[in-house]
Parts: sequence; structure tokens; C-alpha cells
Amino acid sequence: MNVTESIKFNKLNEENEALKEQLEMAYYWNQNLGKELDELKQQILYKEDFDVLFEMQYVNGSMLRWVNGYNFCFKDNSKYNKLPSKEDE
Repeated sequence: MNVTESIKFNKLNEENEALKEQLEMAYYWNQNLGKELDELKQQILYKEDFDVLFEMQYVNGSMLRWVNGYNFCFKDNSKYNKLPSKEDE
């Protein structure tokens, strides 16, 4: 092997090692993302997680809940409506 071929070979080896390191880093990063995804899936709230504890009525399009003589009006129920249902899965 002459000098030029030796230089090319060494350069290719260096590039190969750098690519191996990048691949290994990407693999571990992917593994960590998988663990985070599993943790997040355990934190998903479903509609069934919320029990109806109080009598609720709709008044003028808003949900009205009676608690100890006080009424609470939920003007925006859109976040609850966006929750997935366990039955859908």
C-alpha cells in the first residue's frame, strides 16, 4: 500500500468511526424517547377518568354544577370534549 492509499484508508477509518459513534448516539437517543413515550402514555387522561360527582345541568348552553348550594358555570367544556375515550382504543 502506497502513501496515498494509506492516507485515504486512514481517513475512511476515521469517518467510519465517527459514523459509528453517531449511530450509537442516535440509538440511545431513540431508546430514551421510547421510554419517555411510555411514561407519557401512562399519563393520558381519558373521559372515563372523570366521574360525575355532582348534579349537572345545562343552562343557556353552559354546564351548571351544584355544590353545597353554590353553582359553578363551566363556560368552556372543549378541553373535556377533546379527551380520548377508552372505548375508542
